[in-house]
Amino acid sequence: MANTLTDLKDVRIAQAALLPWMTELMPLSIFSTNFGPDAADKGDTVKVPIVGAPSPSSDFAGDYTANADSQASSIPIVLNKHKFKTVHLTAKEAATTAVPLLEKLVSTAAHQLAIDVLTDIFSCVTKANFAAALEGVSAEEFDYKAILGIREACNLAKMPKDQRSLVLNTSLNTALLADDIVSRSFITNLAQPGVVEARVNRIAGFNVHETDCVPSNNENLAGFVAHPSAVAVAMRYLQPIANYDEAGAVTDPVTGLTFGYLRYTDTTSNKVYITLEALYGYKVIRAEALKRITTAA
Repeated sequence: MANTLTDLKDVRIAQAALLPWMTELMPLSIFSTNFGPDAADKGDTVKVPIVGAPSPSSDFAGDYTANADSQASSIPIVLNKHKFKTVHLTAKEAATTAVPLLEKLVSTAAHQLAIDVLTDIFSCVTKANFAAALEGVSAEEFDYKAILGIREACNLAKMPKDQRSLVLNTSLNTALLADDIVSRSFITNLAQPGVVEARVNRIAGFNVHETDCVPSNNENLAGFVAHPSAVAVAMRYLQPIANYDEAGAVTDPVTGLTFGYLRYTDTTSNKVYITLEALYGYKVIRAEALKRITTAA
């Protein structure tokens, strides 16, 4: 069972850090996931359920069990990734600093930790693992018509039409926002986030996620489309062994996204440290369930 934060000041600081953590990691919702605050150690295994395309239907020939197999399974994912971000104050600063300032300091650390985790997971989106739907595109060429071409490539690959998502870096998302067809759609109330928040929620059957965490992977990667069965990701709380002033799991109750929170004092330097850490693992599952988008060199 995971530790629980008890100090009210720590609870307030940790909860403030949860929002940037969740916001930056939202694109992980496109994959198959198993997140939660259960305690685990690095190297432990977590099973992630995967549902892909069903097998074809059969003509009845007296037996309902014919061709019953479908692409549904539970994949073991090793928790082999452990990242952390630490901030510190002197003991005097920690005692006299107002909570909002501490909240801001730790929230910034949570934001950076989330960026590093997401960038690491997206590092698996490479040519060796997945084919491309659109190669060598420029931002000026990325428009609604290009999205329709990507949709066609997904259909030809028989990627399931439900739960498809489109992940774009800032350059491609900005080009899409400026597209004439897309911008005209902002007139409707349902599309107002496009104008107010520079956000497109859905387009051509895709859920859309903009993120600055798409790594080039030395292949000019600028985005990708995916079905959840492409990649499996697991996340747990790393149970601390040492004694800390305060330690516990901080979890979003809806998504299960979790980070560990540690507060401890170094009596030698008279400093108070707060560490946020993430224990996770991921694995490529189905190559046909993701298509890359690359830009020109």
